[in-house]
Amino acid sequence: MSEMNNIKDYLKSLGASKVGFADVNGLASEFIDLPNAISIVLKIPKETIQLVKDESYEEYWASFHKQIDKLTEISLKGEEYIKNLGHNAFGLTMTRNECDMKKLLSILPYKTMATKSGLGWIGRSALFVTPEYGSAVALGGILTDMPLDFGTPITDSECDDCTNCQDACPVDAINPQKWNDRLNRSDIIDIEVCAEYIIDQYKSGLGCTKCMSECKLTQEYLKKEE
Repeated sequence: MSEMNNIKDYLKSLGASKVGFADVNGLASEFIDLPNAISIVLKIPKETIQLVKDESYEEYWASFHKQIDKLTEISLKGEEYIKNLGHNAFGLTMTRNECDMKKLLSILPYKTMATKSGLGWIGRSALFVTPEYGSAVALGGILTDMPLDFGTPITDSECDDCTNCQDACPVDAINPQKWNDRLNRSDIIDIEVCAEYIIDQYKSGLGCTKCMSECKLTQEYLKKEE
């Protein structure tokens, strides 16, 4: 599996914070010939999170979109790298993954790839949570037929009894129940209320993301020495 180690090292050299591998065969019908996924986690810089706490949303969104641009670059370069090894690959980007901002859905959710790779779990807020960075992360991915050694999927939340995100939600969109693999996203969060609020805020040059910034593990990440 030297190729697998090489692609992981290569993606990290481009700036990826975490990289994992997952079996997604049959989950993305658009790409049935590419049954394996490489999940890419990019930590959001601490100074970007501080902009949320300072309510400097215009600067926050500009910084956040730079992270998305970085993920796009990593995914596309990873695609090229894998193709040069003789395998098929397709880097998932915001454009290629056909993200529906009204429904906050995509062809193959990045969170699905990440949890199946064992990189983290779905928190009380329905955000993806990592032990190292909390929910202060951006996600990307690459689909491929390259042989991979899959991680162990995480199928339950590790947020335990923490309710920081729920308490911070300004529109009470987070339902007060523990997530598990038998619940749908609609059982965890009222996504219509959440999306409407976020879009309205964004149009006004504001934002929210308090569920991300107030996550207990995000707070721990902010306090860690680099």
